[in-house]
Amino acid sequence: MSRQEPPGLHTTLQYYPWIVVRFACTRCRTYSNVRLALLAEKYGATETIGRLLDLFHGNCPHRPRKRNGRPVARDVPCGGYCPDLGSTLPPDLPPSLTGLTLISGGRDEMLPDMRVPMERRRRVGGSTEG
Repeated sequence: MSRQEPPGLHTTLQYYPWIVVRFACTRCRTYSNVRLALLAEKYGATETIGRLLDLFHGNCPHRPRKRNGRPVARDVPCGGYCPDLGSTLPPDLPPSLTGLTLISGGRDEMLPDMRVPMERRRRVGGSTEG
């Protein structure tokens, strides 16, 4: 099985690997899950994910607007993104099927299993004989 390139903003709908395209915003908590076939029918198979993300940005209430109501083209503070970009795993893959992940470092960075001698506690003050 060969490794495929993860989808990015330049990926067209024709080569997008998943059935559902997910969009989300970190600022207004808006999200949208759209079927790939519907996007390809509406915008064409040659449309890129980056262009669709720009359309998603256009509906964000945090995008600055001019007095006439049109959005400002510069500085888009919207937190919109595609959560599935940059990943080669399907978004609906159950965690039990992902397998184990190898963490760099590991055994060499483990602390030795040595018991540190505890300092004996002493009672502060004199004895309490009465």
